[in-house]
Amino acid sequence: MKPKSIINLENNKSRKIISRINTSKNKIVIKAMLLCLFLSISFAFISEKTGWIEVDWNIIFIPTLLVLQIIIISTALKNRYKKH
Repeated sequence: MKPKSIINLENNKSRKIISRINTSKNKIVIKAMLLCLFLSISFAFISEKTGWIEVDWNIIFIPTLLVLQIIIISTALKNRYKKH
């Protein structure tokens, strides 16, 4: 009986964390980041295969980080100048 209660407690904690992360605003941010990551990786892969651009794979995540920063700054500005 005790192992089941430990599993239930861990399951409840993970559900609480997931429910905090799984909001509608966070879904939009995550989708935008994943889309940008997918586009940058696919562009780099195609460029590398065709020989058009020699890609440095260490900087492939920079566009995703830029999108995240733009989303954070725009959200902060929107909340700052929101009319009450």
